[in-house]
Amino acid sequence: MKVSLVRILLLLVPALCVSVPAVAGVRADSVYRCIDAAIDSADVYFQAREGRIKALKERLGRRPAPAVRYEAEFKLWEEYRPLSNDSAIVYIEMAARTAAAMGDMAAAAKCKAIEAYQCSSSGMYMEAHDLLSSIDRQGLSGDALVHYYRSRAHLYGELGWYSAVPRLKRRYAAMQQLYIDSLLSVTDESHPLYLQYMEKRMYDAGDYYGALRYNDKWMRMSGHVPTEYAIIAYYRYLDYKMLGNEAEWTYWVAMSALADIRNGTTDQASMWELANHLYTVGDDKRAYEYIDFVCGCIEKFHTSMRSMQVLPVLSTISSKYQQGMASTNHTLWLLVTVVSLFAMFILALLFYVNRQRKRLAQARNELSRKNEQLTALNADMKQAMDSLDKSNRQLTATGGRLNEAVAGLDESNRVKEKYIGLFLRQCSSYIDRMEAMRREQLALIKGKRYAELYDMVKKHDFRDKEQEELFEIFDSTFIRLFPTFVDEFNQLLRPDSRIVLPDQSKLTTGVRIFALIRLGIDDSSKIAEFLHYSVNTIYNYRAKIKNGAAVNRDDFEDLVKAIGSPKSVGGDKAGSACGA
Repeated sequence: MKVSLVRILLLLVPALCVSVPAVAGVRADSVYRCIDAAIDSADVYFQAREGRIKALKERLGRRPAPAVRYEAEFKLWEEYRPLSNDSAIVYIEMAARTAAAMGDMAAAAKCKAIEAYQCSSSGMYMEAHDLLSSIDRQGLSGDALVHYYRSRAHLYGELGWYSAVPRLKRRYAAMQQLYIDSLLSVTDESHPLYLQYMEKRMYDAGDYYGALRYNDKWMRMSGHVPTEYAIIAYYRYLDYKMLGNEAEWTYWVAMSALADIRNGTTDQASMWELANHLYTVGDDKRAYEYIDFVCGCIEKFHTSMRSMQVLPVLSTISSKYQQGMASTNHTLWLLVTVVSLFAMFILALLFYVNRQRKRLAQARNELSRKNEQLTALNADMKQAMDSLDKSNRQLTATGGRLNEAVAGLDESNRVKEKYIGLFLRQCSSYIDRMEAMRREQLALIKGKRYAELYDMVKKHDFRDKEQEELFEIFDSTFIRLFPTFVDEFNQLLRPDSRIVLPDQSKLTTGVRIFALIRLGIDDSSKIAEFLHYSVNTIYNYRAKIKNGAAVNRDDFEDLVKAIGSPKSVGGDKAGSACGA
């Protein structure tokens, strides 16, 4: 009674690992969340298995008696079987040698049969065949005979599955069925292998409900064993999938994958089946995380066959996920750049407008005060001619202050030009940083060995597009600030050297160079840095245009810098005011 109660409680453990809502789809989602948490804690499960392996190795290191040594080596095979194929083969081979040394030929034959099964599972068919051929079939009985028939059936099943020759395929299938029949004849109907192969036989015959009935029996008999539960759940997934019951088969393949993770298993067939399903339903992020976890497990398990099986799924999921990420990142950085540039422009514009508003208010107040002074002076002139000299001096002083106000406006223009230059240099800096970021992403992706994605990103023309956009912003901003620049610039050139813009909203390279000079950036190296040309190219453009100047060649650039500047209020106007 106590044993039955323990078995019932163990059977309830898988059902308690997730909440089971009434809706089947929600139930699968609950398992997915458990899988996500289990992947985050995968190292804990692997360390638990490695801890058991370490204890067994320490036990072997104490040079125990042959029987104890055999037991430890066999248990090491059981621990390594789902963790590392190479190590599992090593320890089951050691167990076979130890059994042979003790004279227990039945145990040695059993270990050889198990080793053959391990080899055929990892694509080493010749090795499996040689091992099975070395076993004396006539001397086998009991558990050794069961493992012998199972290994034979598995070997021919694998050969039949991967054979491309129809004649051989049929032959291997017949041999597989022969050995399955032999296996069933020597096992009890309650034996897990009997239930497993009967379920498979029903599945192959298309009787999926019959397969499920055997699966139910198998679950009742062995579902309390964590490693057995993962396999039973996987077979259950196959049955429900063939019945077309998506809610059930997605749940059971997820339960099998969850059990594999918690068992510290690296041979994860369920997980990559689940990743493939998630990819087909559009859950690319979770599919990529699951298949990435499977790849890490395959590296630990050390079989090329698993790598070949999962590679197509990995390539498809990884390609789609990386394309989505690249597209999202590109859009995101583009939006960030545009918003940042726009914000900087708005801030600069607000700062400039505020400064100008304050200056205009000061100028209006100053002009109002001067008008009051002029009115008072005119009244004084009517009352007394002897105050004429004093009034003239006051008017002269007033004219000087007006000139100072105009000079202040000139200074405002220079500040404006300074901030335009700063804005342009910042735009150029953004382009360089985006280029650096693109190279960094290429390096990271290359580190993951995604060659196709790497080639795609390597040919990316993001920098050219950003540079073209920067030039468009520069041209439109400059033309808006200096609408007569091109016309006044052409007035400085001979008629045969004047420049006609194909598009009135865009500047040519030559005009753009002198636009930068107008803004105070006259260093050829800085101009070359901004326009991404060589310094020699900038020199050639400047020399070519200056050769067509209608004015003194040495004064040409100074005259360009004066384009659009307000005219100074000179002393003549002050004198006119005095005369009035």
